[in-house]
Amino acid sequence: MNRRSALLTAVLGLGASASGCFLDNTEPPQRTVVVEPTLPQAGATLRLRWSIDGRMDPNECIKAQAANTEVSVVDRSGREVGAWQQPCGYFTMDVPLAGGTYSGSAVLLDSAGRPRTTRVVVDTFTLGGRDVMDVQVDFPASSFL
Repeated sequence: MNRRSALLTAVLGLGASASGCFLDNTEPPQRTVVVEPTLPQAGATLRLRWSIDGRMDPNECIKAQAANTEVSVVDRSGREVGAWQQPCGYFTMDVPLAGGTYSGSAVLLDSAGRPRTTRVVVDTFTLGGRDVMDVQVDFPASSFL
């Protein structure tokens, strides 16, 4: 095997010198520079956690025929900032918001987007620039339509 490698090296060397080509390994390798885009400063987060009649069991979503949970957030003036949905069985949702004072509501929806419950109030809360606010809501048995 060594003899074969030596012969191959000699042949390649002859071919390179015969064609006027040579390999110069004296230059340092070029560096690869990775440029990442500058991301905007992280905002605040509302972390909504929900339960169904006090339980965080995905089977409760199935029994309730609730496919998704929707949270609607309004600012201090009552203007809706947005509405976000998450599958019911996740039992948690992170909503990115700018710092400020908000309130809102949450509802369970069926697979067609129709309400399965009445809206449950999310009490007024205030977020600073990078705060994470944990808010717990429960959909009691009496909230089901």
